[in-house]
Amino acid sequence: MSSSLTVHSLGTRIGAEVLDLDPSSIHLPVTLAAIEAALVEHEALVLHVPDLKPEQHLAIARHFGEPEVHTFYPNLGNGFEQITVIDSKLGDRADMWHHDESFLPSPPIVTMTHAQILPPVGGDTCWISMTTAYDALSERMKQYLNGLSAWHDMNGPMTAALRQNVVTHERYLDVINMNRRHLHPLVIKHPVSGRKALYLSPTYTTHIDGLALPESDAVLAYLHVHCQQIQFGFRHRWTVGDMVIWDNRSVLHNAILDYQPHQRRMQRASVFARGACRA
Repeated sequence: MSSSLTVHSLGTRIGAEVLDLDPSSIHLPVTLAAIEAALVEHEALVLHVPDLKPEQHLAIARHFGEPEVHTFYPNLGNGFEQITVIDSKLGDRADMWHHDESFLPSPPIVTMTHAQILPPVGGDTCWISMTTAYDALSERMKQYLNGLSAWHDMNGPMTAALRQNVVTHERYLDVINMNRRHLHPLVIKHPVSGRKALYLSPTYTTHIDGLALPESDAVLAYLHVHCQQIQFGFRHRWTVGDMVIWDNRSVLHNAILDYQPHQRRMQRASVFARGACRA
């Protein structure tokens, strides 16, 4: 049995939508393999699935690896603890460029978010292809960056969230006490596509290991500006029932916060590689 999905590109470098997905077949291995192939090619993939059930959401997640039970975000419960609820009414926000949980030793490889409640205007999400951003660097810059590593740290963003009254002091202390930080290469090789990608973000990346702080700041500042060029990106205007799956290894994302005081509620599953270290 074979499955051939109709996939339409939405961006010049990243982003596509599946036009003919049958929700009743979403659990089938052949369908999941076709979704994975489209994701590897396009890095961010839109599925129009307004009637998607939590068990179907998890079926997609489990195809890619081991779905995460998030440390501090609420979840659906009742057997669906791996589906996290991201609700602006609870103060949840992600309006900054980042890889999900890059401060872990082995961050999630794939994230998938399903739109439940949307504001009347705004609330778009943007993604950046870090493979395309790497490809656009000069050969000399690529040579310089290869072999360098940078620190990713959760504490800075949490301190900012506390100052903005986005998190409670108790939640802040819980996260800070975990001391979540890790050293990752600045350039990674995607394990499936084989493409190289820049791996850094202005949110979690604090400094390049082995460089003096002014040197590190200068290099990171250049790379952040370079990566945020519009031709490397894709912006999605959500419709209720849309699910976007993106490759967290090679893609940055930013959920634009331009809809207050309206509500935006999403259900998300983040997926670890099987057997990955999560400490």
